[in-house]
Amino acid sequence: MLAFHRLNVRGFLMNILLIDSSARIGASESRKLGERLATRFGEIPDATMCRRDVNQGLHVLSEAHLAAYYTPANQRTVAQKELIKVSDILIEELRTCDRLILTMPMYNFNIPASLKMWQDLVMREGETFDTVPTGIVGKLKHKKAYIIITTGGTGRASPDNMLEPLTRLFLSGIGIEDQTYIHADNLAYNHENSFKAAQRQIDELEI
Repeated sequence: MLAFHRLNVRGFLMNILLIDSSARIGASESRKLGERLATRFGEIPDATMCRRDVNQGLHVLSEAHLAAYYTPANQRTVAQKELIKVSDILIEELRTCDRLILTMPMYNFNIPASLKMWQDLVMREGETFDTVPTGIVGKLKHKKAYIIITTGGTGRASPDNMLEPLTRLFLSGIGIEDQTYIHADNLAYNHENSFKAAQRQIDELEI
């Protein structure tokens, strides 16, 4: 279900979208940190929260999906409209959010496959970005993203850790330039210190 904007005490619209991607539920460290940040936003009177678990209800792209994307909206068949329904819903969630919380663990030196599905479904020409002679220009402006990244045995500064640069590139591509990263790395070897440091960073954020 989509969440809608409401006016908060600060005098502007505040809608938060929380995206979780870990395959784990109760034992997920990224989900725990995301929930901690969501609780911070919950302190804002009348803020709304939309939650999306990308492990549920998403699909990979097919040739038929791509054909529907590039068919003008007024020429799409009923079948094509149905094909891109999930994509349309996910994009509307992004459009209506003011703050995006994106949580992700590292799986095999990459983002979870479920999160990549979400990225492929929301990055659509004419919807979230436009193509210009010099490249692409994102359309989702004036939003702020908080990205929580957890790793088991790979340090934040390791050349093997590409999650932040890949995510930064993706979000910038759809127009979200204001990005704050929260890392809980090397959890397999330094769990207590790393997790507590991430918690402190969340608690000290200016929301």
